[in-house]
Amino acid sequence: MHTASTVLVRLLPDYAGTVLWCPHPVAYAATHLDPALVADLIRWEIGYYDALTDDCGWRSAELASEFTATGIRLALRLAVQLGSGFDIEFASYEAGVATRRFRSECPADNPRATSAFTALARTAA
Repeated sequence: MHTASTVLVRLLPDYAGTVLWCPHPVAYAATHLDPALVADLIRWEIGYYDALTDDCGWRSAELASEFTATGIRLALRLAVQLGSGFDIEFASYEAGVATRRFRSECPADNPRATSAFTALARTAA
C-alpha cells in the first residue's frame, strides 16, 4: 500500500539512461546509492536491451525470466538501502508477471540515499 508518507520508486528500463523513477527518471549520480548496486542496475538495464529482438520482443523465455528474477533481487536490495519509508515498484516486461511492490521493514541501510530520494519526491510534489 502507498501512503502519503511513503515514497514510491519505480524500477524499470525505459530508454531514460536510468532504471530509477521517482516519479521522473533519476540520474544515478543523484541517488547516493551504493556503487555496487548502481553498477548492477546499469548491468541489468544493458542486459534487458541485449535480450530484445529488433522488434522489441524477448529473444527467449529464459532471458525474460532472468530479467524478472534479477529485477526482483534489485528491487529488494533497493528497498533495504532506502528503508521502510519507500515502496519499490517493479513491473516486469515478461508476459504474465504481475507488478510487485517491495518495502523494507527496517531502517535504511543507506541514509544518504534515503535523503536523496526523499528530496526528489518532495521536489516532484
